Amino acid sequence: MRFSARLFLLSFAMAAGLLLVSYSAINSSAQSTQQKDYKLMRLFPVDAQSSVTFDESVIANPLLDLSQGRPLVIVPRSNGVITTLDGETGNQEWQINVPVPKGQETQLISTPVKIANKLVILYQCLEKGVRTSHRMAVLDLAQKKFDEAFPVLELSAERPSADGGSTVKFNPPTAFSHSALKHTWKVGTEWGLVYAAFGNAGDTQPFHGWLFEIDMDAWKQHDIKRAISNVLLTTPESECPVTIESGTQEMICGGGIWTPAGPQLYPTADDKSVELFVPVGNGQVDLARHDYANTLMRVQPGLKFDPECDDNLCKNFNPSQPDYACMSSCKNLFIPRLPEEIIFFKPANGECDNKSFWECLAWMDYDLGASAPVKATLKSGHNVLVQPGKEGAVYLLDADHLGTQYDRVQLVDLCGTASDPCRAGWMGMTVTQPALAYINEEPVIVIPTFMPDKTHPAGLFALKVVLEGGKPKLKRFWQFPDPASSAAIKKFRSHPSLPVISTLGDNNDAIVWTVDIGNPGTLYGIRVKDGAVLVGQPLMGTGRQLSAPLIEGNTIYLASTLAGTGKAMVEAYRIVMKDQ
Repeated sequence: MRFSARLFLLSFAMAAGLLLVSYSAINSSAQSTQQKDYKLMRLFPVDAQSSVTFDESVIANPLLDLSQGRPLVIVPRSNGVITTLDGETGNQEWQINVPVPKGQETQLISTPVKIANKLVILYQCLEKGVRTSHRMAVLDLAQKKFDEAFPVLELSAERPSADGGSTVKFNPPTAFSHSALKHTWKVGTEWGLVYAAFGNAGDTQPFHGWLFEIDMDAWKQHDIKRAISNVLLTTPESECPVTIESGTQEMICGGGIWTPAGPQLYPTADDKSVELFVPVGNGQVDLARHDYANTLMRVQPGLKFDPECDDNLCKNFNPSQPDYACMSSCKNLFIPRLPEEIIFFKPANGECDNKSFWECLAWMDYDLGASAPVKATLKSGHNVLVQPGKEGAVYLLDADHLGTQYDRVQLVDLCGTASDPCRAGWMGMTVTQPALAYINEEPVIVIPTFMPDKTHPAGLFALKVVLEGGKPKLKRFWQFPDPASSAAIKKFRSHPSLPVISTLGDNNDAIVWTVDIGNPGTLYGIRVKDGAVLVGQPLMGTGRQLSAPLIEGNTIYLASTLAGTGKAMVEAYRIVMKDQ
């Protein structure tokens, strides 16, 4: 998970300038409907010097508040200041600092969650650069002040170790939260539940993955002990005897939950409850010790987890070479694997030459915890999960039985060659949550990739989920840029934004929006049904890595950074026809 710390440290870094080129869709069967021409009209900033900018980065996603009768953009700044902007002009409306102990500083990295007119915020307090606590507070957006009905909540937890001889405590200095907060309603409650996930900054051992369930109603009743209603620990190891202090190459402890999109909540099959799909970062996976690093976990309400793996098939579990039959037997746990007929997985730098696939994933920092899954429903009514891996692959799973891996597609080559070393191997090639659209009732998954070298193409991949021989499969649909073009080795050289789907036109065509980070960045709007590029808008700034464009109606908001200054801002655009 080394990415989280580096992301924060690189928040002011600018990507190289990118050239705008034309694109031709590579799907030969693309629909030949008339293409409408769109453009983006910038609402703000109209003048970089006079518009609102911030000295601090904006890493969390901006949010939109419509509860006041007009659009207000909520900007969670990394220094713990919540700023609201007029959604039409970009003018600052008001701002407020999160509550911090005297003499301490704060970091706000996780995207808050909005519940009615309340904003639940997770932030971390630091003293002399060391994190001392992780706290939550509730901002009343109507009153423009923190709600005293919810006293500031300091997160803490302690869980039994795997050997039963000690406990593992939540450790604020090594815990780091980059994942978005998630909310779900609960029958019989007023405010429901909020989930907060934690990984680690810099993978400094010992560290673990933690998931907190917050009972909002107990919190409002000032019952602080009941407010933290349940806690999940991904790797319950009290000791982490590593020789490499930073990292999880030795497959010990780890298991951070750090995907920017956060854990995913979906209704259960009976629609009476929800279940959480929790992607976990690299480290140790060992079923015998209840270690679940580099996996996808299906977690029940109350953060109850049982992998439901076959005891006989898994009795001799080997973390370095897990048995395929064992992995396939697990109902609530997915462990990534190559199809049995594929044995090659070797980065050009030679670091995995004598390692198994699972050892290589840990060594290269290629884990599942970077990306969140998306759930799709086939025409048959069957549900599948699409889970990207940081190694540039995507896995197709049975949503009801995670051990069933239907397909695995390597979207891009591994970063680097003998003559063109990977610029930053820890970045991986895929850190995202796929966008989902339905074309003629068939799921289409759009996944942004990137490539920190000068050799390999990268960009957006669209995949259809189809049935072949009665089994779900991933079928390549289109790719942008054309992999044969020179643009394919120039664009998407670093983490792009997360993709977002909206609709345009009389036919409500699904459009996927994403930002290629550059100087300036470029916001693309691509029609899902055929890969046609409808919009390629140069931004005023670079865009923001792993933030997601915010779309309301025909207006797009996104976080960005001014090149050369490091100042953060929000850019806003209106989608219009070119003849308007």
